[in-house]
Amino acid sequence: METFNFTGLGFGTLAIAAVGYFIIKGYNAKGVLLTVGVFLLIAAGFLGHSPIKEPSGMFFVDISDYIYTLMEKRGGGLGLLIMTLIGFSVYMSHIGANDAVVRILYKPLHKVRSPYILMIGGFIIGSLMSFAISSATALGVFLMATLFPVMVGLGISVPSAAAVCATTLIVNLSPASAEVIASAENAKVLLTDFVFKTAVPMGLFVVVCVAVAHFFWQRYCDKKEGLIITAADGDIEPTDPMAHLSDAPWYYSLLPFLPIVGLLVFTGKEIHFGSFAFTLPAMSLGSLVVLTLIIAAVIEFLRKRSAEIVFTGLEKCYEGMAEAFSAVVMLLVAAGVFAEGLSQVGFVSSLIDATRQMDGASLVMMLTMVFLTLLIAIASGSGSAAFFAFVEIAPRLADHLGINPVYLIAPMMQASSTGRAMSPVAGVIVAVSGSAKISPMLLVKRTSVPMLVATAAIIAYTLVAIPLHTA
Repeated sequence: METFNFTGLGFGTLAIAAVGYFIIKGYNAKGVLLTVGVFLLIAAGFLGHSPIKEPSGMFFVDISDYIYTLMEKRGGGLGLLIMTLIGFSVYMSHIGANDAVVRILYKPLHKVRSPYILMIGGFIIGSLMSFAISSATALGVFLMATLFPVMVGLGISVPSAAAVCATTLIVNLSPASAEVIASAENAKVLLTDFVFKTAVPMGLFVVVCVAVAHFFWQRYCDKKEGLIITAADGDIEPTDPMAHLSDAPWYYSLLPFLPIVGLLVFTGKEIHFGSFAFTLPAMSLGSLVVLTLIIAAVIEFLRKRSAEIVFTGLEKCYEGMAEAFSAVVMLLVAAGVFAEGLSQVGFVSSLIDATRQMDGASLVMMLTMVFLTLLIAIASGSGSAAFFAFVEIAPRLADHLGINPVYLIAPMMQASSTGRAMSPVAGVIVAVSGSAKISPMLLVKRTSVPMLVATAAIIAYTLVAIPLHTA
């Protein structure tokens, strides 16, 4: 048994090291995870293990059957929901609904004159914009075109302003996030419960902590580097950064939030208004997104008076769904193969055996998974690849330890985004540093301390607010 444990830990450790190495070298994350996962399943075959319940006796048949079954499962259910949500996000951007959200959230910043207060306000509002813009790189680039020139014009140094723009999507707040959806499914809890009882409270707590960290760290760095500038009275503000946004009316800003509101309204529970009571049917998130797409398309038709424009816009939604299959769903498949490979060679059981003998095994396991996810996210620059590589292992570990899977999954999910903002090769860091004309390493220096604070806040929140055992 000890030999098998050693073999499992050895195979698993080598596999994780290989994944990290090749992703750092710039290889496609999906290809790396899938290839290493297949090699692990082949090794498991020689150890007498199969990924399917009824082995055929030929390892290549079993592995092929497992991968196709996983594609079938991921392509429907979770995968289809993610594709629908990403297509929805693309359509919201196309019709200008996301721009309308940004204009409304941006208005409070326009009147702030204190540079560092503006910086904190900009960070918080930028973080809230993640409900409308779910890509860290896209949000960072957008803020560089809008918030960045205002902050610099009011006296914030270029590195400080860039650090704020690069770190606004360091936690997952939106129910439409692929990571949030995968977390809820793997934790086997309702999406609404996971979002509103775990992800959002944890995320908001981390955002506040990071805002405070930004205030002190950026000011310290500015003083040390001699970059403190005071905005003079009467300074002319930069050209209106909102000018390039679409002219979508204000009420379009409501559209991206309708699915979220719908989750709270269409619950299947009886609603009382005084003596009057009625029941709205329960609707899934996917159904609510489809309903919102129909509502948005009707509004677009009434506004543009052209069916051709509406149909062209919906085509953008379909194209977004196709891209989501390639970018996210296949990543889920590849990560699933990798996770199954780690399990079949005995890495998961060996890890459980190694930690079970320790005092505070649950805490050790949580910290191990958080830091493993964090390190791979930093090394690879991809939060998604790091998170999806290990999220399917977490419920198995939790089950064997007899603990709440959310206790492992929630901090892993948030730490994957935090790690991305500390990686000099992450898309958001490269894009923001390029726009600010500073080096990625200088930008990482400015983001590193706030992100370490974020990691500490994630762990602290987990320990205090997430129950170790389910009720």
